[in-house]
Amino acid sequence: MKKFSFRLEPVLKYKSDMLEILKNDHAESVKKVNEQNNVVERLKNDEQMSVLNFDSKKANGITIAEAELYEKYIIRQNQIIKEETAKLNQLKKIEAEKRDKMVEAKKEMLSIEKLKDIKINEYKKEEQKQNELFIEEFISSRKFKIE
Repeated sequence: MKKFSFRLEPVLKYKSDMLEILKNDHAESVKKVNEQNNVVERLKNDEQMSVLNFDSKKANGITIAEAELYEKYIIRQNQIIKEETAKLNQLKKIEAEKRDKMVEAKKEMLSIEKLKDIKINEYKKEEQKQNELFIEEFISSRKFKIE
């Protein structure tokens, strides 16, 4: 019997390659989300420290010019935090889209692999039948020769 060959093997290889590319893209997106998340957290911590410093200086006495400077600085920090949070949300959206594409590619590849497994099992069953027929014919022919 001829050797097993799966006609969709090139498609399976292509899907596997595409899945690897999508996994790498997704990993890169996750990395960007984590980095941006760290930026936002650092900015929030800086803003909290500025507020604490401002409150401390207010308690100890501060000039109006210094107070206005702190207020402007804190307002600007809040604007930057909002901008960076918007970037973070955009990166999360992109990451989710890439994850969905990766999951879809994985499903497609698994369906082709499942089909391949089915075809291999059919091939093995057919091969087993052929082997059994060969053995039966061999035994039958020996009986005729002996008699």
